Amino acid sequence: MDGGIDDRERSGTGDGRSDAPLAILLGRKWLILATVLLAMGATYGVSSSLEKVYSTESTLLIALPSNSTSFDTVQAGQAIARSYADLIESPNIAAAVADEIGDTDGGAVAAATSFEPLPETQLLKIKAEATSPRRAKEIADTYADVFTQYADTDLNETTDAEIELADEAPLPGSAARPKPVLYTAIAGVLGLALAVSLALLAHRLDRRLSGWEEIERRFGLPLLARVPVRRRSQASVVAFEEAYRILRTNLRFAGGGSAMRSIAIVSERPGEGKTTSAAKLAEAIAESGRRVIAVEGDFRRPALEKALHPERKQPMRPGLSNYLVEAATVEDVVHATNRPNLDVVPSGPLPPSPSALLDSVRAHELFQALVGRAEMVLIDCPPLSVGADASVAAKWVDGVVLVIDMDVATDRSVRNALRQLEAVQASLIGVVLNRDHAIENSAYGYYGETSDSISEDARRPARAAAPSSNGAGEEEAAGNGRRFGLRRRQRSGA
Repeated sequence: MDGGIDDRERSGTGDGRSDAPLAILLGRKWLILATVLLAMGATYGVSSSLEKVYSTESTLLIALPSNSTSFDTVQAGQAIARSYADLIESPNIAAAVADEIGDTDGGAVAAATSFEPLPETQLLKIKAEATSPRRAKEIADTYADVFTQYADTDLNETTDAEIELADEAPLPGSAARPKPVLYTAIAGVLGLALAVSLALLAHRLDRRLSGWEEIERRFGLPLLARVPVRRRSQASVVAFEEAYRILRTNLRFAGGGSAMRSIAIVSERPGEGKTTSAAKLAEAIAESGRRVIAVEGDFRRPALEKALHPERKQPMRPGLSNYLVEAATVEDVVHATNRPNLDVVPSGPLPPSPSALLDSVRAHELFQALVGRAEMVLIDCPPLSVGADASVAAKWVDGVVLVIDMDVATDRSVRNALRQLEAVQASLIGVVLNRDHAIENSAYGYYGETSDSISEDARRPARAAAPSSNGAGEEEAAGNGRRFGLRRRQRSGA
């Protein structure tokens, strides 16, 4: 089985997922959308909560007196303007401005202003910022007045330059910052770039299986049934139960011409739905009129009996472990249920070494005896990842059904399961995809149209010769059986 997997991967059919960038982004569209919206929402919320800052500017004109404007005088005026830009930053000027506006902190006034001589001009810009429009205007105009007086008093005799207020600071009508709309737009662009990167990284790191097409292409495993999530609606319940009737039908064609009398239901890890699958499949087979015995083979965490007998408070005794230690007969451990044609073999008390008991001659004899008493024997095995129990039980049956939970299964988990089954030469029939969200809408919508009539049919046990409740499913299943070309391994002594 491993060699087949490696061959398929080397031949280029190993991964069913598309690596095209557009396909990756479309497949991760909700991640991208959530990331962009989160970035934009967080940016807008934070920027909107910040204190508003208003900004305004006053302008000073610095010129040398001259009867005629010349290139030299203009150049000299520009040089003086640059010098005055350095002088106006003096802490003494800031302290004087603070006194004028009634502020005791000259450093805060200096920090709220900036000065810039305009290139190729004789103009000096004074830019002031404050948390209110009037305060910003007051600081800018006061700076212009204080520096003009200082220049006329202390600098005019030396520089012979005239300084005048060229433009009074206007009262700002809107805040200079923050700008939530602008920041949000920028965050949206950056968030989109981040979201695309996250989507590509998530695709790179994600080892989950994307769907049944990928499973067939990667592992070459026949698909026996796709089980939707069971929700509370009537259509959901009917679609869920009908999936196991389709599984029942497909199993009739899975033997490649020979009837299969015993099947083990396994999964790679706990919680993938193997016990539910075993119980529902047993009920579906019994519903068709065939006698079926469901065996609780999971000694570590038995749940099949509860699934088939939910109203029973006390566990059934004796069980499988009692028989394996020669404390009970076959007749003792086979218990009837409240469903026609369906019996159950409970687990019994927890034995000290489950795998050793299952790998015994007496266990083989029990399975042969059960096959003689029923048309189908189903064994609910423990997960393959928790011990050797499932691998041992898989040796004594005609075929194995692997349940894969599409919410949690990865290529590694499926590959591990296949390797364990291959190690014991178990005959893998195919897989059941549990919690397959890809078929929910179509299944629920179809059964929702006639849920009342279907639910009546579902409650009425079918006869052995009667067609399945999903007639089209029988024909489709027959075609699937022929298409898959399934073969059952013949083993000596089994």
